[in-house]
Amino acid sequence: MREPTNQYRPEPVDVRGRYDRETVPSYPVDADSPPSNFEAAGDVNPVVTAADVTDFGRTDCVADPFLFITETGRWHLFFEVYTHNRTPTAAIAHAESDDGYDWTYDRVVLETDEHLSYPYVFRWEGDHYMIPDRWAKELGPAPVTLYRAESFPETWTPVADLVAPETPLHDFSAFRWEDRWWGILGDGTDLYAYYSGDLESPAWTPHEANPIVEDRPKAARPGGRPLVFEDRILAFYQDCANRYGEQIHAYEITELTPTTYEDRQRGDGPAVTPPGGLGWNSGAMHQVDPWFDGEGWHCAVDGNLGLGYQVFGEHHWAIGIYRA
Repeated sequence: MREPTNQYRPEPVDVRGRYDRETVPSYPVDADSPPSNFEAAGDVNPVVTAADVTDFGRTDCVADPFLFITETGRWHLFFEVYTHNRTPTAAIAHAESDDGYDWTYDRVVLETDEHLSYPYVFRWEGDHYMIPDRWAKELGPAPVTLYRAESFPETWTPVADLVAPETPLHDFSAFRWEDRWWGILGDGTDLYAYYSGDLESPAWTPHEANPIVEDRPKAARPGGRPLVFEDRILAFYQDCANRYGEQIHAYEITELTPTTYEDRQRGDGPAVTPPGGLGWNSGAMHQVDPWFDGEGWHCAVDGNLGLGYQVFGEHHWAIGIYRA
């Protein structure tokens, strides 16, 4: 959407034909190893900002990016658009790209009477699905609702309420493991899990040990798409110990059954962290969505100005592209 700050930019990413089967999280990722060493992809960032949004009033920020890449090589990006001066305050928007670096804003594709964010997008058995995070403070905890695309990427219809939590829980992230659907979500301190034999079934079964993790503010709220490998699951969690969504930690889920859960942090430090200084993501980064492009990992991330957080408040997020 905007020119890079100097002459360097990455080579275009050609992914045609690489996604001709069901895409993550439905099947194991076709990569030798999980992503690591997340770094900015050249001087293209940020690739989407609030200034690019043309149909949601005076937009304050864009955040919570999720990628989807088709078998024809078309890149899709779904994300939250937020403004403080209208109701609802947030909806789900869409942008497109031919190469994963130059993005064109499209439109708002899902809007209700509630705040919507975290548009978790995936495909299963030929259909495209989305599980956005719903928030309506005055109405209490919102159910987790599964949407199916009637016309991808712009038309979405609710299918089922998968989970109806008793307390506010956020950022439901679904994946398949050992012939079950699983979903993890959290409140920034405790982590919960639910499962089902059928994606579209209402009222998924809560894990017997819920909350499966207690009192872990550094990693108890999902911060991106879990990656399913043949022998492990790699999950990303927001670090909320010092402030909301400061950075991202990667955890390997080593045991997951209806009665047991074990995980361990991957690496000694955060997987994604703000670089500091005065850049667009200098203050916080709370989302990463990695996609394997056949050679490496191409990732959507978001970030918040450090100065913007201190002076203007929380709502100054933008979206960038990283490699791993």
